[in-house]
Amino acid sequence: MLRTIILVTRGILLDPRVRRWAMFVLLMGAMLMVFAGTTFLAGDLSMPWGFIIYWGICGWLTFASLMLAFWDMLLIRVEARRERRRLEQELAKKAREAKEKEDAGE
Repeated sequence: MLRTIILVTRGILLDPRVRRWAMFVLLMGAMLMVFAGTTFLAGDLSMPWGFIIYWGICGWLTFASLMLAFWDMLLIRVEARRERRRLEQELAKKAREAKEKEDAGE
């Protein structure tokens, strides 16, 4: 069971499409809970433990989505840095080759 949870978590964290879909679902769930908690469930949440548990779950959904967004931002920055370095190396190589052709042609 624990192995399955770990594999699913890795899948969510490493696949951008799944990660963004998870963020969307978590935020939609939190927004639905906020709407329900402030409208038709407001009277049912009068018990202290029910109130704490309900809003704790809502806060956890929001926090989980926020952490996934930070993780996504971090991975995007890493990928952009990697691509920038690759392009710099490619441009330096082309410039070196052009200089060598120019030197050979003289």
